[in-house]
Amino acid sequence: MSLPASWLLLCSALFVCAASAAPTVTVEGDAAEPGPYSITSETRLHDVLLPAQVSPNAYLLGAAWLHRPLREKQTRLKLGVLFDLAALERNALLDNRPALAELARRLTDKVQAMPVTGRRLAVLDPVRVELNREHNPVLSAGDRLLYPPRPDFVRVEGAVQAECSLPFEPFKPARGYLAACPRHAEADSDELFVVQPDGQVQRQGVALWNRQEAPPPAPGARIYVPVRGAGMEDPTPDLNAEFAAFIGTQPLEVAR
Repeated sequence: MSLPASWLLLCSALFVCAASAAPTVTVEGDAAEPGPYSITSETRLHDVLLPAQVSPNAYLLGAAWLHRPLREKQTRLKLGVLFDLAALERNALLDNRPALAELARRLTDKVQAMPVTGRRLAVLDPVRVELNREHNPVLSAGDRLLYPPRPDFVRVEGAVQAECSLPFEPFKPARGYLAACPRHAEADSDELFVVQPDGQVQRQGVALWNRQEAPPPAPGARIYVPVRGAGMEDPTPDLNAEFAAFIGTQPLEVAR
């Protein structure tokens, strides 16, 4: 017995909907075959990177894995930073420190504009992923794998008079970039946080009493100048470390 045409159309529509609902991850940027890839619950990183054919010249240090399951945790991190900045502004006004209150407001606007990405620290070199199962974890639906171009700048932000995007200079230490991007009057002069393009955060002492040898910023790194604390009574002791950690969740831009 043949089915009515309306039933055939309904079945076709359901099939299309089921196919379109298949979970995918997306590869973006410097790859021969970027785009969405269907996955299962067992699909691993290399299963997608292999057909995507990431360019051998890709800027792997700046590659990013935006992993959906991490968004909830990073949302809490963002809210914590915003809470601390609100407390910083309130206390600055009570202490009659208008410059600090203005800085807190400016940083609040910055954090509010930063998206929650779910970025996961990971090795994203396809060769290393293939050779080491430890670097080849399972993907999740909605994940994005980004391979941006190599930038030629280093950003300086945080407690500075104005944020700067400065030309990258090989082997130049983080503190060397501050000559062209002066600190804010309420900045901490003892340390910096260097957020490398892979999302790793390095806390560096830069004063004479705590200066240390540290890896220089790579192309695309972001230098966060911390806000000066209030000593033992500081109500926001984790603000700077958490602010730098949240910056580390922000990937380099991928050309569209």
